[in-house]
Amino acid sequence: MARRDDRWSLDHDWYPGGVPGNVEVGPDVFLDSAYGFTAFLSDRDPGLTIGEASGAYDRATFVVGPQGRVSIGGYTVVNGTYVVCERRVTIGAHGLLSWGTVITDVALDAPASLAERRAALAAAAQHPERHLVPPGEPRPTVLEDNVWVGFGSVVGPGVTVGRGAIVGSKTVVRDDVPAYAVVVGDPARVVRALDPTDTAEARRAAFAEYVRPTAHGNVRQSGADRPQDR
Repeated sequence: MARRDDRWSLDHDWYPGGVPGNVEVGPDVFLDSAYGFTAFLSDRDPGLTIGEASGAYDRATFVVGPQGRVSIGGYTVVNGTYVVCERRVTIGAHGLLSWGTVITDVALDAPASLAERRAALAAAAQHPERHLVPPGEPRPTVLEDNVWVGFGSVVGPGVTVGRGAIVGSKTVVRDDVPAYAVVVGDPARVVRALDPTDTAEARRAAFAEYVRPTAHGNVRQSGADRPQDR
């Protein structure tokens, strides 16, 4: 059952509209303003989940239709990003989405006949919140863990960006991106393959180096650091 109208407020917010009740956030999540949810129309419950210690900054905007559902993993920065979702958008953990990026599960430039556009406008005019459904069928879009997306880039419908990949600035991604690939351009092309340094083995090696006995036999480790989170 939808909780979109059961809104909750941010103490620091300048915008009085509130965050929809079907937005669920984990501990230590930061939302800079509820203004980013003015086009959030999801009736799903939850319509958006944001994992631990993630943040939506600098007018990040969620344009989500009635059947849309978005999930964002922990420790991810969504900075000035537009998330456009009619069905399903998944963004993994430890990601970084830069200013002006668009992540969408529906083609914003899909060809449509004059009759189709007139029908869409007529349907939006009848919708209580004037929701305009983009042409074409939605296809799930996935950004796996540890993905970086440079400013002004677009990740289109049906795309999976693999773990540890980097999308260069102003890149348009229409096809899947392999894990640990660096892609640039329009259309996106692979220009480099990265070493997979974020594997479980690499994390264990890093902690073996970081958590080590001192000269006095004590363990050198920050109390805020937990191996399972790295």
